[in-house]
Amino acid sequence: MAKAKKAKRKVKRYSASEKKAILDFITKQGRGGQTKAVAKFGVTAATIASWRLKDGGSGVKTAKGASKELRAVEELARLIKEISTVEARLEKLKKAYQKARAKL
Repeated sequence: MAKAKKAKRKVKRYSASEKKAILDFITKQGRGGQTKAVAKFGVTAATIASWRLKDGGSGVKTAKGASKELRAVEELARLIKEISTVEARLEKLKKAYQKARAKL
């Protein structure tokens, strides 16, 4: 009986620029980007996942996966912007009040 030969796996090495291009493609695609990249570039999902982990998690998650601290910071930034808008409106109203009062 002859032994069956094992198929040799062809290993492709990706340059840093190729990795960056694929990761950028995934980021631009948003949801489902990794699946689209697997189909388009022929890279396995496991390979892409390891790149993303090594890259520091370049896939930015803001809505569902965001930490409580990140959401709190975003809320504070929104409130600061709203406060500055309201303060500007208040200054306009104070000037209008002073102008109307001066007419009396």
